[in-house]
Amino acid sequence: MFFEAIFQPEKLKEYNSNVRSLVGKNIPIVEGWIIKEGPHEGQHCFYIPNSTVGVIPACDLKEIKPVSNAKWKEMHNSLELENL
Repeated sequence: MFFEAIFQPEKLKEYNSNVRSLVGKNIPIVEGWIIKEGPHEGQHCFYIPNSTVGVIPACDLKEIKPVSNAKWKEMHNSLELENL
């Protein structure tokens, strides 16, 4: 499924430095899996395909809601993924 959510990480240092531009913004995400190790073990995660953001635990996302494939593609295409 396709989702959108506000990226609001608890600890920004867990991400690469390029994601600072996404903080507080609505981002397109795809449902991932349950994290099996690390500080977010047991949490559900999401990700932005074709980016270097990596795994985003649900706790770093606010207002997660499903969106249509068309809206998700529009949001995804508007991101400058080469910088992420």
